[in-house]
Amino acid sequence: MNTKYYVARMPQELRSQIEAETVYYTWLKQGETLESILNDPDKMHFLYSQLSVRERKVLMLIVRSIGCESFDTSRLEKLAASGMSGADAKVGFLQLVKKGLIFPFRKSWGEHVYVMSLDGLGLWQRVLFPLPGMGEEPLLLSDEGSLHIQLTESNGPGLAHDLFQALVFIAQNDVKWTKNGTINKRQLQKLSELLTLPDPWLEGAGMKYAYVDIYSPKIAFLMELLTRLELLEGHSDGLLLHPLNLERWLSLSEKEQNDTLYAIWKQAAFPGAVWLQHAVSLLERSEEGGWIRSTRILDWLSQQGLRHGGEGSRESMSPFPLEDAEALLQLERQWIYPLIAFGWMEKGTDSHGVPLYRWIKHPIKPAGPVGGGAGISSSEEGEDQERFYVQPDFELLVPPEVGFAVRWELSVLADLHKSDQVSLYKLSKESLQRAMEHGRRAEEVINFLERYSLYGVPENIKLTIAQWAKPFGKVGLAQVVLLRCLDEAAADAVRKLPGSGEWLLEPVGQLAWIVKPDQVKKISEALTKAGWMPGKIAQLDGATGPSRGTELLKPDFDKRALSSADPTHNWLFNKGFIYSRHGLGYFEMEPRLPEIRDLYPDLNGIPTGWVRDYRAYHVSTRREMVEKAMEWRAGLQVRYNGQDHLIAPRKLQETRGTWSMTGLEQTEQQEVCWFPEEWQEMKMILPGINDKY
Repeated sequence: MNTKYYVARMPQELRSQIEAETVYYTWLKQGETLESILNDPDKMHFLYSQLSVRERKVLMLIVRSIGCESFDTSRLEKLAASGMSGADAKVGFLQLVKKGLIFPFRKSWGEHVYVMSLDGLGLWQRVLFPLPGMGEEPLLLSDEGSLHIQLTESNGPGLAHDLFQALVFIAQNDVKWTKNGTINKRQLQKLSELLTLPDPWLEGAGMKYAYVDIYSPKIAFLMELLTRLELLEGHSDGLLLHPLNLERWLSLSEKEQNDTLYAIWKQAAFPGAVWLQHAVSLLERSEEGGWIRSTRILDWLSQQGLRHGGEGSRESMSPFPLEDAEALLQLERQWIYPLIAFGWMEKGTDSHGVPLYRWIKHPIKPAGPVGGGAGISSSEEGEDQERFYVQPDFELLVPPEVGFAVRWELSVLADLHKSDQVSLYKLSKESLQRAMEHGRRAEEVINFLERYSLYGVPENIKLTIAQWAKPFGKVGLAQVVLLRCLDEAAADAVRKLPGSGEWLLEPVGQLAWIVKPDQVKKISEALTKAGWMPGKIAQLDGATGPSRGTELLKPDFDKRALSSADPTHNWLFNKGFIYSRHGLGYFEMEPRLPEIRDLYPDLNGIPTGWVRDYRAYHVSTRREMVEKAMEWRAGLQVRYNGQDHLIAPRKLQETRGTWSMTGLEQTEQQEVCWFPEEWQEMKMILPGINDKY
């Protein structure tokens, strides 16, 4: 999940604690929000400069070794053990949580877990690990022409277009559920054939979802998009589009849609291995159109100390990282190939056969010094950019810049024959009939074509549309509610019912009437009151339930009318189809953070001199101080051979009638083992309480 989701879920008490941090005071007073502050790279650069050494160490540890995986404090202490005391790590960590850099959750049984947001990791990678500067090997290739790059992997128009075609299919077909709650096999096959996404390129992402034996990965991710974006209405029979949410979605430009689609993909399939998380974040920092060599990705990660797998991952079980070939294969299967399938990236090879990658449609606006523009938003597009060509042979040639709202109307009145850089639609008598069955009139069709045709509509097209439409509606089939009587006596009784003239539309023979649609309930109540038992509406074909509406949405082409609405409908908070890898959504966020003193239970129970006075103590008192420091995972200031040392004691061991203390000397970062008689003065050092020594 990203920062927006976690901040929105924050209890007010926790939010108030975070906003009370001194470093945020000026920004909040200037009208910034906590979310905008945490997402601003420049502000996070400044915040980092204000962090203590302890906080910086813990932050670097989390970014390097944990990433966006959930964790508890015991895992953090284990990772920090080689460089700082447990109390030092806990205090530094608490200070980061109090600044909103890490989000705290509480499980139902009281245990706490923590997480860094997905976009937070990418932001901190930018802050902690800047890209190569002048004089260093650049991330992107500068002289592409001399490398003879050969394109090896690319895909069709992209994920936004595939989703659009799926929406058209759902709108124009009565897509039913089976009794098991899945799309029926025949329609599932047709829907799958519409999508250009190659399933083998999505399999490596390891998505987990229901009905895995029925739905392929591309269908599963399509269902994720439909549910997250709330493009479907709840319906027991099958798939039914949500008109308002659909209209909002179609009003977005392809760039705006891709921004949202990428965020949904990232949440569903973001890798678990920390080095892969950093590889993904590094790719996000590269510019659109520039090639990045695969080996350069691995080299940069190694140079920054990010090639290890992180504690607990498969790679970290070996003292060596993955071999380059295996690492690249894992990166491609889990991330690169899905992005190629979605039409966002391409893969090529240089003259030596080394793989290279580049963004062709960067789905996010990169932060920091590198990055391209965010694309033209829908509010900036004019109608001149959305025009297409109407050919005399009834073909419609649609350039890539034509928006989805216009394409939606085209899909109502014409059939798609080719989807590429330039899409080809064809107008026919059958497609015009479909448009009219969905509420369009011939004049509206002609007006639409004239409005968006670049060079006008040929006269033969207008005349043919009018000719094809002329007989429409003169004869038609209608579904109506029929009141039927068994005999003449019952029919007479119905005629004499008070108010029957208001309920009945027209007679059908002597024993039946068509009932006005809005009067069905009233006439049913009147018949029951008069002693008849009309029961529920019976359908002659044996079907049950109401029929689904057939009129397709007519989009509002004035996009400004929709600009005030959130175009993504807060998809972060909607339930998806793909199972979450983390499951933190089921936990409550911790409303209140502890104070630093709370990290030391029974602090008032020890002599104040232990943390105040730097002096010699009796050997038994020294032992008590070591034991208490070990219990709290705190430090000891010790004078040994005339020099002061800060020790994080790890073990107290009985030795030949005396005892010894083994611990980490934190200045030299080496383990020491001393007997109590070997040091002179000592004092307990409790991080956050008495740090000075």
